[in-house]
Amino acid sequence: MSTDQQSSPAPEAGDVIDLIPTEAFPRPFEDERPTKRVDNPAPIGEASQGSLAAETHDLRRRRLAAAALFMAGATTALLTWSLFSGTLYLHRGVALIKVARVIVSVGTAALLYSRKPLSASTVKGIEYGLFGLMILLLGLAEYLVSIEYLRQGDALAMATYMKNGVIGAIMLMVLYGALIPNDAASAARVILTMAVVPVIAFTLLMEYEHPDLVRELETMRSPEHAGSNVVALLCGAALAIYAAHILNGLRKDLHDARKFGQYQLGRKIGVGGMGEVYMAEHQMLKRPAALKLIKGEDGADPLAVARFEREVKSAARLSHPNTIAIYDYGRTEDGTFYYVMEYLPGMTLQDLVKQHGPVPSGRLIYLLRQVCGGLAEAHSMGIIHRDLKPANIFVALRGGEADVAKILDFGLVKLTDPSAPELTTDHSVSGTPAFMAPEQATGDAPVDGRTDVYALGAIAYYALTGKTPFHGSTSMAIMISQVRDPVVPPSKLLDGVPEDLEDVILKCLAKDPNERYPNAKAMARALAACSSAADWNEEKAEAWWQAQVQPVTAPTV
Repeated sequence: MSTDQQSSPAPEAGDVIDLIPTEAFPRPFEDERPTKRVDNPAPIGEASQGSLAAETHDLRRRRLAAAALFMAGATTALLTWSLFSGTLYLHRGVALIKVARVIVSVGTAALLYSRKPLSASTVKGIEYGLFGLMILLLGLAEYLVSIEYLRQGDALAMATYMKNGVIGAIMLMVLYGALIPNDAASAARVILTMAVVPVIAFTLLMEYEHPDLVRELETMRSPEHAGSNVVALLCGAALAIYAAHILNGLRKDLHDARKFGQYQLGRKIGVGGMGEVYMAEHQMLKRPAALKLIKGEDGADPLAVARFEREVKSAARLSHPNTIAIYDYGRTEDGTFYYVMEYLPGMTLQDLVKQHGPVPSGRLIYLLRQVCGGLAEAHSMGIIHRDLKPANIFVALRGGEADVAKILDFGLVKLTDPSAPELTTDHSVSGTPAFMAPEQATGDAPVDGRTDVYALGAIAYYALTGKTPFHGSTSMAIMISQVRDPVVPPSKLLDGVPEDLEDVILKCLAKDPNERYPNAKAMARALAACSSAADWNEEKAEAWWQAQVQPVTAPTV
């Protein structure tokens, strides 16, 4: 029976018990990632500038959506007031203009808040289009009402209404300057256009469309009326430009100030229960890296801080090439903990299965043998991972090699040293239910290296079939199934599963730890003896990656 690639989704982060470990290198935002492309590190020397540009694009999209919602709310309020105050009768077209402004604003906000991919140039175009259309519609409403008042011979009422138009234009200019991220020169071009164009357009339309009413405008062109409107518009424009200049400077200062030790912080690339992960660059070496922060609200939690420190210290002790490398660790003056690790292009094993379906047996063996090597070193040093899962196995491109497996996230490590402090609450359960060994779920037996061997068996099962070995509607149901139910052999779900590889997986998933492989090295030897172990190699891995992504350029010194 063949398996459907869409069956059995990967375990969700919400299934993690007690702590949701961070996926250290998830994909970037959807609207910044081209199809079938791995997120590559920025070229040397450009990481800081690139990260600021990415931040500006993301900020512009969010701020523009907020501005559109503000416009919609303000216009709705004015429309409602006009309806109840009885001033809507002056011109039906004005009501339609206000309705159009609401529709355009709401539609723009919906588009920007959606997950639809939008390039930086597209968002910039939406920015110009939204504010340009709003100021033109505002000017058109002023024009139509002014004509109505002039025909009635009520120049005073027209002057009053035009003051409202000036106020509306100033509000739009200040809204643009305060919310939309731009330097002073870029903001000035847009803001001054909003201040000048409607006035010129109004004058030209009156001269050519209604010459019979021009005489009525003579009193409006006196320094008392026209001068005050022009001065108000220019003052509003100056205030908006100054606000854009100040806020843009503060934003750049904040970006430049976000340094942790020798590392300049870039854009966010991951979020989890333990902390947040950012792109970073060493200021002297210009080396791209990933920087993990413990969340601010957790800073006062001694248990969270202790776990964070244990994670970095445990991982830093390891030197195996298939374990994530730790570069640095520290704490800022405000109490923020951080550590810096190598940044690698690639994807997690979970993403590999989600995007490309079950992993062929030869490739799976190729990756798992590397993971076993990294685990063997950790276990020899008394470090038990306890949260191995597809999201914590990274398939990387590194040093010109493809399909380099890396073990991530040591946030739930267990130290077998009796003198090591226990950092979990009594009788609590830590880990991810779908990949949790029975003794880990029940807590009635100590965990050791065989606990991670069980998790590797569950990972192999998922990668090979696209399904987790045990299921349930709740985390507790999954854990009960892990302890009680027999595992369905992978060959029942997928045709062509090699018998020897299935035997390895089922041995790993034995309920009794004594029936599993005694350690990761023994599991690696069993995997190497499988008939399909030779089906995948470095050449095939490189060819697969070249077919999926654009070539990765190694940084140059």
